[in-house]
Amino acid sequence: MKLRTKLFMADCRTRLGSGTDLGGMALSWDAVAPGAVVGEFRGPVFRLHTKKYYKNSFSPFFYGKLAEVDGGTVLEGDFRLHPFIRLFLLFWLAFIVLFGASAIIVPPPAYPASGISRGWFYAGLALLAVLGVGFVEFGRWRARGERKVIHSFLKSTLEAEDQAEDL
Repeated sequence: MKLRTKLFMADCRTRLGSGTDLGGMALSWDAVAPGAVVGEFRGPVFRLHTKKYYKNSFSPFFYGKLAEVDGGTVLEGDFRLHPFIRLFLLFWLAFIVLFGASAIIVPPPAYPASGISRGWFYAGLALLAVLGVGFVEFGRWRARGERKVIHSFLKSTLEAEDQAEDL
């Protein structure tokens, strides 16, 4: 996503900071309504997501960056999973690949001690792979309206217009 506004970067930063709940640190229970935008800021770089009253670790966050251009500011960003979740998925898939490769490389014993055939073993690995993809897709489905909410929030808060992506 790429947005352009006529505001200067300091004004954009101020508007984003005042328009979001900074990391869920509101002092009253009704300060943040469901669907409100929560943000974390580090200079020109920030992360946004909507406030949810349910767990969804696989929900994508909006990671954006503000950059000064002639007479205004450009906001560039995209939706990605939280870095910890990406690391978790990396380990999850590495586990599947490691055990799948080891089962291919190591010859089957003449008398299996575990009683599990290789077919069931591969079926279990396939199930783990399907679950890994399923977790991500289910998280995206649960957060299906979040992209639109954040896009609208950014456009209205920064008085910005969509800009065509550079190819």
